Amino acid sequence: MQASPGKVPAYGALAALMKDNQYWFGPSGFLFTSPWVVTPNTVRHAAVLLLTASSEPFEVTAGGRVVHSAAAAIAPLTPRGLRAMDLGLVSLHVFPPHPCYRAFQSVPLPGIVALDRRRFAEFDAEILRAYEGRLTLREAQQLFECLVTAAVLQLPRAGCDHCAADRLHELLREKPACSLPELARELRLSYTGTSHYFSRTVGLPLRSYQLWLKYMRASELRLKGGTLTEIAHAAGFADSSHLCRSWQASYGLSPSYARDASRVRIVA
Repeated sequence: MQASPGKVPAYGALAALMKDNQYWFGPSGFLFTSPWVVTPNTVRHAAVLLLTASSEPFEVTAGGRVVHSAAAAIAPLTPRGLRAMDLGLVSLHVFPPHPCYRAFQSVPLPGIVALDRRRFAEFDAEILRAYEGRLTLREAQQLFECLVTAAVLQLPRAGCDHCAADRLHELLREKPACSLPELARELRLSYTGTSHYFSRTVGLPLRSYQLWLKYMRASELRLKGGTLTEIAHAAGFADSSHLCRSWQASYGLSPSYARDASRVRIVA
């Protein structure tokens, strides 16, 4: 499909033929599929694994580098652009509490690395079903974990230690919004020591993690309904405009698009 002259749509250009799908796994992450994604620089708090159901290459840019690949890993907090038009894009967002999150920190600057798409071939049937919106939540989560594990094995300096569930990750999975004083008590460290340990172990500064918590809260509230103003206030944003600006900067689309059932099918 050729884009019409003028501004190329970011998402939804092929919604009449194929909806986007989001399989939501709470604090572990989510799996998103779309036939059409074209975004300028966006910055995710999540580590991201991109691949295509068609095995055709997409284009991702970061730090002046352009990567054409059918599979790629992106480190957290990496500004990047993406062009994936009519390719069957499958995007896995790995959230900070996930034990493999830190492994993606090994991706060298500028924060993107091409992966061998053939190493995911054994999952092709499930990847296609995910793209077509035909997986149950449980099936999608199993696929998510298998794909993340396969990706970690290709990352620089990746090994079992990256996926080991230490006490901090256990605490974050049990209570993602655990405060710094609570973490300090549980870990038996000082306030300052806990902050440094958090950044080193999780791979994300505590302040960035706290902003990610707002996004996660907003995502969870989105699934329950309510106005954008109500969601923004409950998630800790100043107002709906603040939420929309932040969401657009991170995901390249508006919260209203993500709530549009005619374009996005949500499995949660």
